[in-house]
Amino acid sequence: MGNLSRSGMVSPVLDGVFPDGHDTVLLHPAVTARHRRRRQILAAVGTETVLKGLAGTIAVGFALVAGNGFAGKFIFAAVVLIVVLAGWRAVCAAREYRGSRDDAPRTRLRRGEGWRSRDFTDLGPDTARLVRELLAGVDELHRTPARAWIDPALPGEAHRVVWEAVCCLDRSRDVRVLAEELATDPDAGEDLVTAARQAITTIDQGLAEVARHLHGCLLLTRAWEAKLRHTDLTRRTGHVLVALPGHDHLRRLTHAAEVLPQNVFAHVTAARDLTHAGEFPWERPSTEWPRLTLVPPHRATTTPTRADDQAGERQP
Repeated sequence: MGNLSRSGMVSPVLDGVFPDGHDTVLLHPAVTARHRRRRQILAAVGTETVLKGLAGTIAVGFALVAGNGFAGKFIFAAVVLIVVLAGWRAVCAAREYRGSRDDAPRTRLRRGEGWRSRDFTDLGPDTARLVRELLAGVDELHRTPARAWIDPALPGEAHRVVWEAVCCLDRSRDVRVLAEELATDPDAGEDLVTAARQAITTIDQGLAEVARHLHGCLLLTRAWEAKLRHTDLTRRTGHVLVALPGHDHLRRLTHAAEVLPQNVFAHVTAARDLTHAGEFPWERPSTEWPRLTLVPPHRATTTPTRADDQAGERQP
């Protein structure tokens, strides 16, 4: 997650850097990727560059008023240098934003523009985990390779449903606070406590149903992704196997290699006969072949012990 596009697939789920650290953001369905990209580039440029531009404009105006003297030319040259450096910094920041796909960009989130996953940590660990799963599911539906095979409007519809579900969860904060207050108030009636708890249960169950159906979509897309990977592997395996040498080709190679030692044998034996160099070791009787020793040539034989030497000396 965290990139606006990957392989042409735009995701409304981003990873951003906030004052309290990294977090995941679900953008409002009405916020387009172009609008968000423009805001991110402006955030990367920063207010310092804008202030430099304003200061440069004021200085240029002052230089024009000062006239054509040395002071005016000096101020004008300094302003041009500042403006060029500020523009270069802005271009580098924009390129860094467009080129970097691993680091999360600095994020400025306006109210109502998106939901952060940390916005719901106060509702309990289970609810916070469910929200993170919903955001991850929307992101996966927008980035899955199976998107080319499903309804093009489905990822956007899932985005809208999850956004509305998260909004319903946010609107349940008041009833959750009220339920805690009623539970600790001895004067509150049991019917009020039951009604508040039932409302919370209904919202939580509805959110769980949305998560369950979204997970069902992910199971289907993942299964199709596995089929696509298997098809791709089958195709690639077939191409690789076709490029390998066949059995007939290998048989011809082995036959050609088999003739080589026969050719060499014929030539060396003919040369031996012409030069009267004598027979080769393998042409002699087997009894004259070099004896096979089990002791490696580099290992010295064990020397006889002193007792063995004395015993040998006693023998006549």
